[in-house]
Amino acid sequence: MRTTFSTLAVMASSLLVKEALAAPAIRARDYYLDTDNVIVTEEVWVTELADGSYATGAPVAVGTITIDGTPTTTEVPATPSTSSTPLPEPTTSSVVADAVFLEQTPSSTSIYIAPTTSEAPVVVPTTLESVVIPSTTTSAAPVATTAASSSSSGKRGLAYNDASLLSAFTSASDVTWAYNWGSTTSSIPSNFEYTPMLWGLLSGDTSNWAEAVETALAGGSTHLLAFNEPDYSGQANLGYAEAATGYLTYMQPYASKAKLVSPAVTNGGGEMGLTWLSNFISACSTCTIDKVAIHWYNGGDATAFKEYMAKAYTAGGNRPLWITEFEASGTDEEQAAFLTEVMAWMDETDYIERYAYFMVSEGNLVSGTSLSSLGSTYATSA
Repeated sequence: MRTTFSTLAVMASSLLVKEALAAPAIRARDYYLDTDNVIVTEEVWVTELADGSYATGAPVAVGTITIDGTPTTTEVPATPSTSSTPLPEPTTSSVVADAVFLEQTPSSTSIYIAPTTSEAPVVVPTTLESVVIPSTTTSAAPVATTAASSSSSGKRGLAYNDASLLSAFTSASDVTWAYNWGSTTSSIPSNFEYTPMLWGLLSGDTSNWAEAVETALAGGSTHLLAFNEPDYSGQANLGYAEAATGYLTYMQPYASKAKLVSPAVTNGGGEMGLTWLSNFISACSTCTIDKVAIHWYNGGDATAFKEYMAKAYTAGGNRPLWITEFEASGTDEEQAAFLTEVMAWMDETDYIERYAYFMVSEGNLVSGTSLSSLGSTYATSA
């Protein structure tokens, strides 16, 4: 009797790439890279011999499929590949077994540079692009309601390290707020509301938090931001339970004085990103979470950006979204086209409350004391 077993193996791998700087007290922008998932179908022929034993032929790949890519198929051999010992001719029909799916947990490597001062963190852009493979599962996206006006209504903000660069945006009426990944700042233009952040739970972050919050609130701040990318080992690096405890300790006491924004998660896959966010919200069920912060790095696909934000809105319990970091790739013209499309969408979408492009730095959104070409698009595009 000859029995044919067709085994379907999912060969999945994910590489988390971290690029960090060697200088102390610098918190670098982190990027993560996922590779394509490839499904390989193999056929193995098993023949029952006269003495009741079995002989197995060599596996033969009969097809491959690249998820999120173009499916490809290899031609099935006319005759099965076998071992070097000739096998008797089969005498019965074949039976195909059920396919078996194997899932491999993505591996990761990372480097974490611990800050050595309590100064506001410095975020330095790198050139490595981030690619996040979309989930193969689908869910109904929320229907975006739109505002009556195409104006940003004050949603647009500035992510910065060097406060002196913000003066280039003072005439941009759509830009109304700013943050610097820290809880204190040097002087910024008065038409921008400063929004402090509790970057993490290191002593340098928490030791002066209460004093910094009181100063910010007295200066007109209306919101407080929680941890920066706690789902990523290269940034705040917190488990969701630990983050919930820290949130209750340091954020919750200000629930009656300011609006509280959730930890800002990456758009990484697996246990990162929206999975981490959902787990945090469940673990922090007694917390006041008024808004949800999201980061997005995935090239310049405007459609993917919109779809991801719809998923984030659902994962965040239908709370308003703050997109506190996002960035396109490509030339200035390509980035400008991306910005023009997604900003128009965000300005019209009610559940997007605030957003800040990454970031205000020399050669990015500014050039000297003036706006760069891309900065002009960000400041003035309606």
